[in-house]
Amino acid sequence: MEYNNLTPEESFSIISKAISNFKMNYRETAKVFLLWGWVLALASFSNFIVLKILYSREAYELMGLFSICNWALFILIGFIIMLFMERKINRDKKVFSYLENYFKNLWTVTAASFIIATFLCIKLEINPPPIMLLIAGMATTISGLLIKFRPLLVGGIVFLVFSMASAFVSNEYISLIVFAAIIGGYLVPGYLLKSAKE
Repeated sequence: MEYNNLTPEESFSIISKAISNFKMNYRETAKVFLLWGWVLALASFSNFIVLKILYSREAYELMGLFSICNWALFILIGFIIMLFMERKINRDKKVFSYLENYFKNLWTVTAASFIIATFLCIKLEINPPPIMLLIAGMATTISGLLIKFRPLLVGGIVFLVFSMASAFVSNEYISLIVFAAIIGGYLVPGYLLKSAKE
């Protein structure tokens, strides 16, 4: 088939096939969403427990340090697991697309935004969850729009709603808001995306 003389219908068919191929490849990597969903859900729930213990002992000055260490530990574990997963996914993958490259770049920039936002929140003495959930919401919403997968789009909106809600919750319970946001934003769409391939 010569690509210079395509009819609009043939062009549309080629684009649709490329998007369909991307969706199939992406569905195979739904486990990345599930990995981060579980890692961050466990981090937020353990953070709630740590803060409750420190709060009951009135060790307010240790809350920030223990919270940062808790999140850092879980995120480090997540990155190590993800490196191994990415190696396996890339080794087994036969087809790569521009959309997948865009998707990878989106989440690389999102990870960098999380890191920068963390430092800014610490420096400005701002509670991080509203900002972190906002960043996650934008990237997840864009991801849902990119692959045209409605549950992921809804997951992004869940993050955005919980971002606003977290601004009105006391520090003592904000980790539970993050926990709920991660379940609705990453885990539910991740499982739906995983089951969509079958």
